[in-house]
Amino acid sequence: MTESCGLILRTELLCIMGRVVRALGRLSMDRVKTGVVGLDTMLNGGLLPARPYVISGPTGSGKTILALHFLLEGLRQQEPCLLVTLDEPPIEVKANMATFSWNLDRLKILDATPDIRAHKRQRSVIDVGTSLDVRDMEDVTEIRQSSQIRALEVTVHSVQKMIKQEFSHHLERTKQRYKRIVIDSMTALKMFAMQGQDSRILIQSFVRFLAELEATTLIISERLNKKILETEFFLARGEIRVNKWIDGSVIRRAISIEKFRGSSFDDRMHPISIGDNGMVVYLDAPAQTRVSTPAPKPGESLLETRLIDEVSNVIESIMRQIEDAHRRQVPIRDIEVSLSRAMLAFQRRNYQKAIKLALACDSELKERLGKAPLPPPISTPPRPPQVIR
Repeated sequence: MTESCGLILRTELLCIMGRVVRALGRLSMDRVKTGVVGLDTMLNGGLLPARPYVISGPTGSGKTILALHFLLEGLRQQEPCLLVTLDEPPIEVKANMATFSWNLDRLKILDATPDIRAHKRQRSVIDVGTSLDVRDMEDVTEIRQSSQIRALEVTVHSVQKMIKQEFSHHLERTKQRYKRIVIDSMTALKMFAMQGQDSRILIQSFVRFLAELEATTLIISERLNKKILETEFFLARGEIRVNKWIDGSVIRRAISIEKFRGSSFDDRMHPISIGDNGMVVYLDAPAQTRVSTPAPKPGESLLETRLIDEVSNVIESIMRQIEDAHRRQVPIRDIEVSLSRAMLAFQRRNYQKAIKLALACDSELKERLGKAPLPPPISTPPRPPQVIR
């Protein structure tokens, strides 16, 4: 009897190990392709799904082209894709992409531009720039930014609401969720919708909202101040940077992965070109970079790296606890305000102040969560008894 039980236990253990190995295999293969072959190789197969990422770079470097590669790849795989545009009206986006002969007719575009320029009604365009109903008009000659429209310009909260409503409507219509989203761009959103407001808290809320959608999201953004690490760059799970510079009389471009949490990646810079077929990454050719900046003082770079890692780890832990606190309805508004101060200090590279504030937030948050009632456990059906023969 004992030998029989032992055999059954060993058999069950082998079955469990097999399921774990198969699950890990599926997990390792579960990557979201960007549509740029060389870039997917740099990303060790592609992006991890259902996470927000930042595409950064100067104006004209190819950020939007990269993002449209990502959406086009989703359309090829029959995945629902959504482009939220704040920079250009949808008709201009499609006109700009016509040179690549890409078929973007099935792409849904959420038009959140702050005013409505001359364009005809498009079936795949959802107009949300203002509350004016222009979708029933065959032609919109031009609506300038009158006082009425300025009063109705988009805000971060209204964009969140629009995206949420479109997700709900799409799920109701098609029984499918959007798998890929592109926000073009965070820079425009900050310029048009965050004037005179605390952008750190708004961006923190917006990026968290995007993460909760469980879609793979690319946020196009531009570093406006090289001395400050802006909020979206810190909160995103990864950053792909498209570099552009002038070398004599030649414009050069290259691509690099600045960070990619949860995965290994190629951290080298590789040259790219943009032609009739879009973006191409040359993995075998080294990128000819611009003149390097002066080296830091001895020991300074290592110390700074350690401080950045320490602050990043603490803030990441706090963000996970904040999500738990929201689920358990624990009041933490004051902690979120303190966290925004820590992030501001981090952005300004005041790492000592940032770690002090972050540790205080972490301690207070753990204390409140420890006192809060636990969420009800997830009930699982009882396992049928094992029949031993």
